[in-house]
Amino acid sequence: MKDKMKILVGTDGSEHSKKALIEAINVAKKFSGFIKVITVYKQGMDEEAKKVLKEAEQYLKKEKIGHSLSSILGSNPSRALITVANHENFDLIVVGSRGLGHAASFLLGSVSRKVVSKSHCDVLVIKK
Repeated sequence: MKDKMKILVGTDGSEHSKKALIEAINVAKKFSGFIKVITVYKQGMDEEAKKVLKEAEQYLKKEKIGHSLSSILGSNPSRALITVANHENFDLIVVGSRGLGHAASFLLGSVSRKVVSKSHCDVLVIKK
């Protein structure tokens, strides 16, 4: 691993994604990392996306981690994570193994599986 890491975290506000953020923070502390948190949301869900990112920012500020936040209007979180990771040269993507569930999730389907199979950088999937 590198001395300075760029870490991308996908979040939907679920417990698994919160745990993914906490683990990303731990990695960032160890490797002087920078974290970018993204959430992908559907039309009309922008207020919920803002809440999810605000909560993530509270964790990051508390731990004094350099960070940025981004909400992306769309329906394919795995594609969004992979595209951002490639375009911005991230070293690591961190995701939870499960999202909020089919009806309420911003991260629909098996995002972690798709990210692992299609990403060009390392992926850390948080299960518990």
